[in-house]
Amino acid sequence: MNDETRHPDLESRKYPVREDMAYQIKVWRFERFGWYMLVLLMILGLAGLFSRGLLSSRDVLSDDGRVRVEYEMFHRNGSTNAMKISLSGEPESTLELEVAGELLDGFSIETLQPEPVRSRSSAQGMRLWIQADTKGQASVFMTLRGDGLGLFRSTIILPGTNGVKLTQFIFP
Repeated sequence: MNDETRHPDLESRKYPVREDMAYQIKVWRFERFGWYMLVLLMILGLAGLFSRGLLSSRDVLSDDGRVRVEYEMFHRNGSTNAMKISLSGEPESTLELEVAGELLDGFSIETLQPEPVRSRSSAQGMRLWIQADTKGQASVFMTLRGDGLGLFRSTIILPGTNGVKLTQFIFP
C-alpha cells in the first residue's frame, strides 16, 4: 500500500498518546499467528495427537496376517491405554508370543487378560504362551501405564513370522 491510500487510523501519532503504528501492526500479526497456532493445537488434541483419537489409534497386521495389534501410538505419562494382540495358529495349540524391544522400558503392564499358560522373561523382553481356541484364534488384552518419556519402539513376534513393529510416544 502506498502512503496516499493508507487509512488515517494506521498513521503513527504523537497526540494524545505517542504511537508507533508500524510496530503495532507487527504485534497484531504476531497475536493473530498465535491464535491460529492455538486453534490448530486444540484441533490436533481433539483428533488424538496427545492420547486417544484418530491420530493415535493404530491397527497393524503382520505380513502373513497371523499377528494383529491394536494400540494407541500417543500416551501421557501416568495414564493407561489398552492394547489388543490377536494371534492365529493351529487349533487348540499353545501359541508363543514374544514382546521385544523398549515396550517394557517405557510402560508398566497393569493388566494382562487372559492369564498366559506360561510366561518368562527373555533377553529382548518377555515371552507368553497363550492357548488358542478351536479355530486357532487367541487374543491378549493388556492395559499399559506410561512410565517413561519419549519414543519407544517394540516388536510383537509370533515364532515363524516377522512380527509387528510398534512405535509409541509418551508425552510428559
